[in-house]
Amino acid sequence: MLASLRNARRGLTDHLAGTDPQRVTTTQAAELMALFAEIERLGAAGKVLYSNRAAQSTVWRDEGHRSAASWMAEKTKTGLGEALATLDTATALQALPATSEALRRGELSAPQVKVIAATAVDHPRSENELLKSAATTTLRGLKERCAAVKASATSAQQEIDRYNAIRATRYVRHFSDPDGAFRLDARLTPDAGAKLLCALETEANARFGEARTSGEREPSGAYRADALVALVTGDPATAPPTAANGASRPSGPGRSGRATVCIRVDAKALKRGYAKEGETCGVPGVGPVPVATVKRQLSDSYVKLLVTDGVDVLSVCHIGRSVPAHVQSALEERDPHCVVPGCDVSQGLENHHWDVSYAECGTSTLAGLARICAWHHDLVTYDGYVLTGGAGSWEMRAPPGGRFLDFDTG
Repeated sequence: MLASLRNARRGLTDHLAGTDPQRVTTTQAAELMALFAEIERLGAAGKVLYSNRAAQSTVWRDEGHRSAASWMAEKTKTGLGEALATLDTATALQALPATSEALRRGELSAPQVKVIAATAVDHPRSENELLKSAATTTLRGLKERCAAVKASATSAQQEIDRYNAIRATRYVRHFSDPDGAFRLDARLTPDAGAKLLCALETEANARFGEARTSGEREPSGAYRADALVALVTGDPATAPPTAANGASRPSGPGRSGRATVCIRVDAKALKRGYAKEGETCGVPGVGPVPVATVKRQLSDSYVKLLVTDGVDVLSVCHIGRSVPAHVQSALEERDPHCVVPGCDVSQGLENHHWDVSYAECGTSTLAGLARICAWHHDLVTYDGYVLTGGAGSWEMRAPPGGRFLDFDTG
């Protein structure tokens, strides 16, 4: 066994030592990249499967390490935290035969098996569902599904206890990059994170509006960085339009100074007081929150509460301001990310009238709308691609004679 694996490693080493990517066709390069991705998954599977057994040896002590995880971190050239996560995953796999088999077949990447094992070990009934999700969605989609499974509760108290456990470990830390850049890392409860993100986006949009007026343009992340500093230090662009020197600030987008937190909750969970497995109560793109938190801690913000029953939006309630267009609210709840299969972009989505031209009908209905990312919207608008199918069965079709594109963003 060891001899055959060493020969395989030697073959890969020889190939990489003598390869010149510029001497193969682009099609061959794509095939080779996909092949190496399969090899990488198999290598990750072997590392996980043998890690616990290796930890039982004396090799790590003989080589002077304090722990098996320290030894693994050195051998894999990763951090200690990742090595510990690998050992935890290996332990969890002992109770997850279906996941273990999928891993052995090379069907799961290291990040996929990590999140599945961490979830299914405490929720074994979800194992097969999560494996199906791994085969059909992106890693981000799988993580969101795992978060939903973990958030399921059998009582309101269990839901609150989970929330309080996160709150008890909240922190903000800072450190410096090798080039001297200041870095931040934070752990917050989902509702606190939602408030922060909403305020940050509102402020960043205001600064983007000012920059666009003056003809400047920077990456969106740069505006969020400036927004964070401004909000913390007390000089936001969304403050009342009076600058420190008494001069009036120019008016512009995002001047309300208030942010809207969107929460979606299943009607049954809202009535019961907690969310069971398969039900939702949380902030899209952020994470699940207890039903009690929805009722209590977010009432002081501008909250948009979307009560759902399956795929149907039963009601939309805006707390703290007048109700805007219900169709837009329902659309945002139904399509939290780009609806094109394989694309999970959730920022900067654009409304697309997919079944009839808005110019022809002049009205917008929920059934006739979809939210898609700017790139896919350009393909539909300018390159002849067609979005069809409707909610729950979207499909992107190439134009006649055109080339079908793989829209999976990974």
